[in-house]
Amino acid sequence: MSTLARRPRKGPTIHRIDGARHWRSALDQYLTLLQLANITPAQILKATKVSLSKRKKPRPLVVPTIEAMEYSRILTHWQEVPKYLDDRGKARDLSLQGSGLTFTALVKEALPGTDPIDVLNVLERHRLIKRTAQGRIRMLARAFLPKGEQQGHFLGYTLSAIEGILDTCYSNMMTRNPKQRVGRLQRMVIAERFDFAHLPDYDRFSRDAAAILLAKQDEWLKRREVGATRKKRKVGYVGIGIFGFRARSSSRKR
Repeated sequence: MSTLARRPRKGPTIHRIDGARHWRSALDQYLTLLQLANITPAQILKATKVSLSKRKKPRPLVVPTIEAMEYSRILTHWQEVPKYLDDRGKARDLSLQGSGLTFTALVKEALPGTDPIDVLNVLERHRLIKRTAQGRIRMLARAFLPKGEQQGHFLGYTLSAIEGILDTCYSNMMTRNPKQRVGRLQRMVIAERFDFAHLPDYDRFSRDAAAILLAKQDEWLKRREVGATRKKRKVGYVGIGIFGFRARSSSRKR
């Protein structure tokens, strides 16, 4: 779990998580932690050269801005707020504008100050929504996924998650002031002798549990966000990230 980024739409410039554009500072933190583990600069340099030499340059992806990446909050709002759900619990089709439940109203509730048309274009381009023959807007997917045109979005999330984890771990490791650790959660739970026969079950369990936790976090955080005009308030980015990991499978010798 790690601190992730959010900011108000207007007001003073504040630090935010943006892995694709803060890679230098993230790399610097990682190198510092490696040296604390008694890995020498010479070893790091040699391993880096070997790694770069054996990989062909991949086709670059277009990583969107953090503002566009935050549009996933609109999908979350759409599927979590009861009034936007039908009798079967599925996201309603919405008109773009008008009175009552509209896509424009949804965007203003989920991300105040955001341009609904820009949101519409981004989510439509990534095939997360579509316009029906009746001109209404329908949700097609609940989140950005690492496929097709969405890969740039997913890469942006990945790099920002890495930055968030590194920044949290680095700060907790290096600071001597307990107050600086407030809001920087760093916990892990590990099974050392897990039977991989249960891995599909664990995958379903962990994803379902993560979805519930993140929905609660999002609801709690949104209730405590201030408007863009509240200039006297000290504001910044806080949040939580979740990751799962597994080592390569191995057979136990009997």
